[in-house]
Amino acid sequence: MTDAFLSDALMSHVRKLAEEIGPRPAGHPAEMRARQYIRQVLGEIGYDEVETLPFLTPDTWGYALGNPLALTLASNLLGSRSRVGRLLGGAIALAGAYTLWRSTRIDKQPLAALSPRRQSATLIVRVPPTGELRRTLVLLAHTDSNKHRPSFSPQLKKYLLGLTTAGLAAIAGNGAAQIVEGLSGSKGAAKFRKASLWAVVASLLIALYDETGPYVPGASDNASAVACVLGLAAQLYQQPLRHTEVWLAFTGAEEVGCLGAHALLDVYGDRLRDAWFLDFEMVGTRDIAYVTRHTGFSLLSAYRPDAESLAWAERVSQQHPEMDIHGREMVIGEEVGALRIRGYRGVCLSGFGPDGWLENWHQTSDNVENLVPAGLEKATRFAWAMMQHLDGA
Repeated sequence: MTDAFLSDALMSHVRKLAEEIGPRPAGHPAEMRARQYIRQVLGEIGYDEVETLPFLTPDTWGYALGNPLALTLASNLLGSRSRVGRLLGGAIALAGAYTLWRSTRIDKQPLAALSPRRQSATLIVRVPPTGELRRTLVLLAHTDSNKHRPSFSPQLKKYLLGLTTAGLAAIAGNGAAQIVEGLSGSKGAAKFRKASLWAVVASLLIALYDETGPYVPGASDNASAVACVLGLAAQLYQQPLRHTEVWLAFTGAEEVGCLGAHALLDVYGDRLRDAWFLDFEMVGTRDIAYVTRHTGFSLLSAYRPDAESLAWAERVSQQHPEMDIHGREMVIGEEVGALRIRGYRGVCLSGFGPDGWLENWHQTSDNVENLVPAGLEKATRFAWAMMQHLDGA
């Protein structure tokens, strides 16, 4: 039986996605070509039925930040001439703060319809068990890549959560000040509103500057994950699990709010209510971990895997000390966030660098040359061990 987990085989997928296809913005033709390649590989393995779940998406995360900030600026203009306008403007700003907070915790984006949108999709393959069906496991890997973002640079990334939280506070504070000013005419509230408005302007300028970089190759984020799931697909074709149905979900538009994962749950949420989910994120590094606490993208957006999934990963880690994969808290926001918000199980396997952060995260350095092939193999073998453990539970 062919060993589908060898790093050379996995790296061939990464090179195809990150070098030949290149940067894969959500909803752009390159992301579609990535899906076509995944379909091709799955067909070569022997999977004839690949389902497509189409959906509309913005092509950058910047809209999730920029729209609430721009609405707050507009709300101040709306309320500049009357008390009622100030009250309405305050309500709009507070709604913008709520929307931004939802985005930072990987929830659905209520303002997505205000952004230009393109066609993306999630691909699904189901691998039935050989015996009695007792549980369902969903493997997640996203196909798109992000932009090079100055805020994620080695020099600035330590301020990332603080900057996003400050933007949230500026919007919420501006909205509250507008309402107080509208109700009481308070000069103090007016002064605070004007000060917070400058903070909103500064946040919007930072968000716009963060959009100036090019889209990155996404070798680790997240061609590495796609490669792992394709390797597991090949292994499952040779050796299906006995009691566990496995869904392979190649999600689109993760980088703009995990929209591919939300699309999966929108269609199959009832059927997957009791399923187990294992997400792969940036596993092209020497060190791999299962994430015990995710920060999200602000100081108010943290989330954790469910207790059952965390215990599952911990048990496999204890059973396979030679793999040297352990749990750790990480600055990260990904598809487990979309799962946990909606009440599903979920745990993430992720790589990290010497400084404990995601390595080359949203940087042009996220290329094949900076990938560690052994990390892909380690993550894939650990995931297979987790799958076998779950199947035998």
